[in-house]
Amino acid sequence: MTLNRSQFPSAERQTRSISPSFRPQLTLLTVAVQGMLLSLAVGVVLPHAAQAQAATALPAGDEIRSFNVPAGPLVGALDRFARTARVNLSYDTALLSSLQSRELSGSYSIASALSMLLAGSGIEAVAQPGGGYSLRKAPAAKNPSSEADSSAAARKVEATMPEVTVTTNTERDPRTEGTRSYTTRAVSIGKTPQALRDIPQSVSVMTRQRMEDQNLYQLESALDQMTGLQFDTSTGPAGSANVISRGFLINNYQADGVPQTFLGTSFTSVDLASYDRIEVIRGAAGLLQGAGNPSATVNLVRKKPGHKFAASLAASAGSWDFYRAEADIGGPLNDAGTLRARVVAVHEDRDYNVKVMASRKDMLYGVIELDLGPATMLSLGLQRQQTNAVPLIFGLPRYSDGHSLGLPRSTFLAPAWSRWSQDIDDAFFNLEHYLANGWKLNVGGNSTPQDQDFKRTVMRGTGAGFGVNPANSAASIYTGLRYQSEGARRNFDANASGKVTLFGYQHELIIGASAQDYVSRTRQSAFFAAVPVPNIFNFDPYSVAEPNEGPFISGTTLRTHQHGVYGSGRFTLARDLKLILGARLSWYDTSTDNHNLLTGTTVQGRKVRYDRELTPYAGLIYKLDPTYSLYASYADIFLPQSAQFTASGRELDPIVGANYEAGVKGEYLGGAVNASLAMFRINQSNRAFEDPAAPCATAVIINGCYRAEGKVRSEGIETEISGRLAPQLDLFAGYTFNLTSYLKDRANQGLAFRPQTPRHMFKLWAQWGLPWDASRWTLGAGSMRRAATTRSTARYVRSRQLTLSPACA
Repeated sequence: MTLNRSQFPSAERQTRSISPSFRPQLTLLTVAVQGMLLSLAVGVVLPHAAQAQAATALPAGDEIRSFNVPAGPLVGALDRFARTARVNLSYDTALLSSLQSRELSGSYSIASALSMLLAGSGIEAVAQPGGGYSLRKAPAAKNPSSEADSSAAARKVEATMPEVTVTTNTERDPRTEGTRSYTTRAVSIGKTPQALRDIPQSVSVMTRQRMEDQNLYQLESALDQMTGLQFDTSTGPAGSANVISRGFLINNYQADGVPQTFLGTSFTSVDLASYDRIEVIRGAAGLLQGAGNPSATVNLVRKKPGHKFAASLAASAGSWDFYRAEADIGGPLNDAGTLRARVVAVHEDRDYNVKVMASRKDMLYGVIELDLGPATMLSLGLQRQQTNAVPLIFGLPRYSDGHSLGLPRSTFLAPAWSRWSQDIDDAFFNLEHYLANGWKLNVGGNSTPQDQDFKRTVMRGTGAGFGVNPANSAASIYTGLRYQSEGARRNFDANASGKVTLFGYQHELIIGASAQDYVSRTRQSAFFAAVPVPNIFNFDPYSVAEPNEGPFISGTTLRTHQHGVYGSGRFTLARDLKLILGARLSWYDTSTDNHNLLTGTTVQGRKVRYDRELTPYAGLIYKLDPTYSLYASYADIFLPQSAQFTASGRELDPIVGANYEAGVKGEYLGGAVNASLAMFRINQSNRAFEDPAAPCATAVIINGCYRAEGKVRSEGIETEISGRLAPQLDLFAGYTFNLTSYLKDRANQGLAFRPQTPRHMFKLWAQWGLPWDASRWTLGAGSMRRAATTRSTARYVRSRQLTLSPACA
């Protein structure tokens, strides 16, 4: 049960979770057909509702907002107004470049506030049918005596010079908090806010409203609810986890658009209370990130302070002794509103459906925003999260012949003294500055120390391949292990974005540079030998006494550095045709040192270095009409090789993942609904291909030599729809069809290269406003279905969720 009293627009609800009783009966064929046709069908259904819904796409002109816009250049004042009002403006920058605005402070309707900003400037605002305003020079007062001469002159100009219109749009506000929406008008994962239909790749957004409606508190839980993403639970819900997209591990993460160090899965244990939204672009995204897999890039966007004071308190209770409390407070700290702050705190205690498992988490997040001038804003923040848990590191074993043991899902096969703890500190900053010519400078970075401590064992069988012996059900608790790690990440990104006019069209440009550093030091010890368990069905987790650990015996130091420069352009080839071209040059190096802590000796491990690694990007977008866009794109990304050398002793070239994609996107009801349908193919080449026939020229090679000739493929179809389809109906639905295969491999030619990837995935969540008590009560229901495949078996995985939520008055 969740009780939530809030003044934040996005958190004005009480939420209560109810055990699932909703059991939709959908066959896989129905799911597949519905998923593939969903984006196309919406184009038929939604236009009939467009007239009724269009007024809700943007804030109404009479909506009251609190404004604090200092006097200064009109362009900077309008930008600040648009961000506060969350409204689109279009205007000619040359028309406004020399104009000044008056101060605007107080609570006004959006239309009145805009009129006050423009007062005395000779500029007027004209409301647009689809929402927002366009700005133009106010017509001069007519002089009756010269009206005929003026008309004649105007006709002469029209006859000799065609009309040329240059328009600059203020950035769409991508924030989702307070919108109560399952979609957004824009995303910021590409450095500048862009509408989803203006990005030639598959993009999904987990909004703040959907996190709250589905009670999604942790990152991996939210990613598991997004189109095409698969949560691998092999490491247990209390620790970090693997998230898969299109058959590849996701190891590309950003924080407020700043690429984070190439770290694998370390981000998946973060709490979501401090985040406004999660943006995911699927496929290769080397232009944004540098090194990584062609899976997806995840951008975590933090909550920001508001211009009005707001506070919320929430308390939750659920099954298996789940208890959680949240506090969120923020607003201006001075009368002028130029200094704002926000603090979010979380405490969580929980057990699990698995016996003995438990976790405790505390998180504190604070951020301040300071307006250094009308066009400059500095953000500073700090987040600290501490987690202590008794985890289930691995799942249940099987019989040595592959059959299930039939153990209950609540079985915990490890000593009760197993533990895992993690401390993460994240200090970050961001500086935005808007130039008078419409260009924007953005500089951001973060520094994140992270410590982890494991103490655990593994239950292993005694039969062939560590399976449990069917004859006697015997097993062993394998060697105990203590593991500690200390790491630090430092990440930086700086870019400039703006527009230029060429050949009668406006084009958008971005240039930037980024750098990431990571240092990790680990140490471990093995502190007891295997303990026999005569009968695995009668194992007591409390029966194994906690032993003395002894000294740490080995350790590793890992250093990784990556930096690069990038640039991209959105070039308008025709009124409805855009070409996106971009490239990144990356420098990447990593080294590993192995330590014997008993003797104090260090052996230098492997070093990998790649210089001037080029990552290209190309995309084409054609707008069929105000609703639909067709697109095609190519993107790639490189991945450092884990294997070592060729037969000649040379480092293997990096793995390259190339993503080919084409599809259609639709934006309905003024941006209230987004839908997409995409076909994709990923070829990952240069994979290590064992070369046992060739003699190795390097004596240190133990495991043989390799050639960079292996190749795998992932291909399929994805479709998604999200947003408010009707005044009381919010919907998300996503379907993925995905096949993976080895195209070139000595041992696995023709087989699935990741058998665990489901061939079919369907995810659905809908929230209805019930027709009484002013629709303050909502009913939410959802379902996830997966057809998981292996080489010899297929199985269907289903899950359902039902919630009933009252909103506080």
